[in-house]
Amino acid sequence: MPRKIREELENQPRFFGTCIFYDLDKDQCGIHAVRPEICRMFGFHKDLVCFRKPELATKEKATLKEAPVGYLSIDITWKSFQ
Repeated sequence: MPRKIREELENQPRFFGTCIFYDLDKDQCGIHAVRPEICRMFGFHKDLVCFRKPELATKEKATLKEAPVGYLSIDITWKSFQ
C-alpha cells in the first residue's frame, strides 16, 4: 500500500468496528482491488447484509474458503502493521 494512502487512512477518525481500510472521506474501500474474500461477499449474503442496500442480500449464508484471522479495526489495527 502506498505510504500516502496508508497515512490518509490511518489518520481518519474511526467508529468502533469500521474497517481500517475503509476510506471514510471518499466513502469507499481503500484496498478494493485486493480486498479479502469476506469483503467481496459483503452485502450479497443474508448473513452479511449492508444497511445501505439490504435488498442485494439474496444469497444464502456465506461459506468462507479462507480461515478468518480476526476483525479489522477490532483485532487488527494499524498498530498491527508497525
